[in-house]
Amino acid sequence: MKNTSKPARLVTAFIAIGLVSMPIIASATRQNANSSHAMAVAYPWVFKNGNITSKTMALTCAEEIANKGNFATVPRDKAKSVWRSLHLAQPSYGHLPTRSSLRAYGRALHVAKVIYGSVSWHTRSIWVVAGPKTISTATVNAYVFDVRSNSVSYQRHGITGRSDEKSNGYKIAAAVLLTPLVTGVSGGPSTPQEQRAVQIAMGNAFNSWVNPKVSLR
Repeated sequence: MKNTSKPARLVTAFIAIGLVSMPIIASATRQNANSSHAMAVAYPWVFKNGNITSKTMALTCAEEIANKGNFATVPRDKAKSVWRSLHLAQPSYGHLPTRSSLRAYGRALHVAKVIYGSVSWHTRSIWVVAGPKTISTATVNAYVFDVRSNSVSYQRHGITGRSDEKSNGYKIAAAVLLTPLVTGVSGGPSTPQEQRAVQIAMGNAFNSWVNPKVSLR
């Protein structure tokens, strides 16, 4: 019968405990790393045309862009409720928030950056060899407000993305965003076209903010 000494059993036990603990330690490390990131809020965004699914995609893109810029993001529901609780003027297309509103908002949320802007869509049917085809173009005006300096630190105007884009624009967007670009048709012919168009436009609008050493196309 095999006789295992007490020291050997203790070593084995410590090794087993260590192996079990490794995933827990790794998880805790990731949580600490995430909590150490500066905070940003991806709100408010205003829209012209586009359906609710497309607008939601634009908000998702803004949040993912903040994450790619190494910022943790304020939950969307909290971002909306705090804006309302401060009784700030509701922005509309062509009338974006004032600097004083953005500063008050950023301070209330204790964030470093406010990522906001506007998106418009132009969706139409064109004729191709196989017949009519729905395409959409999204146009983005993008801003990053620095709360500490009380100024807009980044802005891009009139950046477009077409759902059938064949240039490097869609590659840039795919590299900036976390969610894969929409390809399948769902929710009606215009919905996936608008979603893909805004992904491309948002990715290109913020590419030089996420990757400041890389020139925008």
